Amino acid sequence: MRLRRLAGACALWLAGASAPVATQERVVVYRCTDASGHVTLQNDVACPAGSRQQRSVIEAPPALPAYVPREERMPDVVAAEQALQALRVDRVVPDPVPPAERQAPPPLYQCRTWDDVQYLTEQAEPRKRCAPLQVVAIAGTTPAASACEQVADTCTAVPGETLCRSWQRRVDEAEFRWKFAGANDDAKRLEYETLRAIRDNSTCAP
Repeated sequence: MRLRRLAGACALWLAGASAPVATQERVVVYRCTDASGHVTLQNDVACPAGSRQQRSVIEAPPALPAYVPREERMPDVVAAEQALQALRVDRVVPDPVPPAERQAPPPLYQCRTWDDVQYLTEQAEPRKRCAPLQVVAIAGTTPAASACEQVADTCTAVPGETLCRSWQRRVDEAEFRWKFAGANDDAKRLEYETLRAIRDNSTCAP
């Protein structure tokens, strides 16, 4: 009985010893210098006779992990980006209108911010912006904290005689933001196409 147990233990040990062991691959590099002083490097092949040889053994770099698409690595992030993009595209390009049915374009408003920045908009309600306030501490020094107050832009309706010219400027500014101001994305492109269609479908068509 004892001999059988010993034989079984030996069989298990031999089986374990014969199992493949994962080892990192090594590469042998030979640096060969010939009689003229020319140096060559070669892998796993010894230098030719008459050359001075230097032998180095280096560890081969580990294999790169298998590629996993971004959609599989970060599904939540991709879904959030797609939902945000869908929310940004909130304009619809109008269908073409026959020339005989074109009417005056929608009103535009010339607005000015608290820091004297002017812009055109189709929104009649002025926007409010945070204008910084100077905060002084009790001791008379300027503290690190900052404060601001909400100040509404001042807006006036564009007169009818200059409405078409203002619409042309509105379209040109949207095209500039899309093509030349570093905002070449689908939302800016759709904004430009929408404004251009509004102008082209009105009596301001070029």
